[in-house]
Amino acid sequence: MFRPELDIAELTSFLEEWAGGAVSDISQFEHGQVSSVFGFEVRDLFRASSDDLVAAAVSPSSSPDPGEDTPVEPGKYVARFVAKENGGAVTKDRFIAPRAAAVGLPTPRLLASGEVPMAVGNLPDDERSKHSADSYLLAYAICDLMPGEHMGELEDEGRRHLIPAAVEAMVKISEIDISDTTGYGWMNDEGNGQRESWSEYLTEETFSREPGSFYDRRRDWFDDRGGFLEADVFEHFSERMMSALEALPEVGRSVVHIDFGYDNTLVIGDEVSAVLDWDNSIIGDHLYDGARTELYASNLPLKQLFVEQYASIGRDVPGLDERWLVCQLHVGLQALKWYGNSKAEPAYHWMKARLLNVMGEGPAVGRHPDSF
Repeated sequence: MFRPELDIAELTSFLEEWAGGAVSDISQFEHGQVSSVFGFEVRDLFRASSDDLVAAAVSPSSSPDPGEDTPVEPGKYVARFVAKENGGAVTKDRFIAPRAAAVGLPTPRLLASGEVPMAVGNLPDDERSKHSADSYLLAYAICDLMPGEHMGELEDEGRRHLIPAAVEAMVKISEIDISDTTGYGWMNDEGNGQRESWSEYLTEETFSREPGSFYDRRRDWFDDRGGFLEADVFEHFSERMMSALEALPEVGRSVVHIDFGYDNTLVIGDEVSAVLDWDNSIIGDHLYDGARTELYASNLPLKQLFVEQYASIGRDVPGLDERWLVCQLHVGLQALKWYGNSKAEPAYHWMKARLLNVMGEGPAVGRHPDSF
């Protein structure tokens, strides 16, 4: 996975072709690990008739089908670009937006999406051997620019007043109606999960030394091949996750954002003004977003706040403690793999210590060494 570096002149030409005229104030956002995100402005009315604009104004939360006839009003927009293999992710906003609006959760409209060949300045060597860096196929999505500032780190003293709003927003995410969809795990742009059960999805993260496993394919990341990952550490967390999972009933289906907070949530004052970037969203346990947030924000007792929030709305959550732990172990196992891939050894050792702490087997830890 890589964050594509684009040529600004080619990007400008592409955006002007979409808008049907000149665009201005193109700027790249700093955040994003695998996507390049740009804000830009359309200052004149292009393509749309007055009737189109009236219809759009009447239903601002609707998500029109992207294409040549999509009204382009004067305003500010966001364009996101990712490698083609991640292209299915950038179209989820079309599915999410109207359903999120129905539970009071603002989400950008998806106005256009597709694939486009563009020059990529940082094409990895393994891709360069198969594709041209001057015409590399990217997936793109264009959405409204939502109001507000990034939520940032909830552990910061100046951001802690946002914690109640964050908890409330995560609970709202779990209330998004997906009764017309099926499955668990990775969610496609039609809202269907790719696994039969929550247990099946979680089990995919269990550690194995069998041929073809993560361990077998990435031996050079482990300490017996000169790396810093530790097989016995993975086994320990994997076994604890499965032990806890076996004692739990199958959970109901809820939307899970997975990357809630920090740069994917906007706020105005003490309120959440938008939840962005549903690329990695899944269907699973509604506790997952809260458990993940608390795992990284080691100084915030979010679980108790969720207990209080559920009590206030009369929502019964059986097995909350063990489900919370299962979610955190699943998040942690994925993170440990990512840190091996990105050679982030300090972050790896922090996460190992943090997981031991949430299991009751180690002391409390300080803040995560890197932004997340």
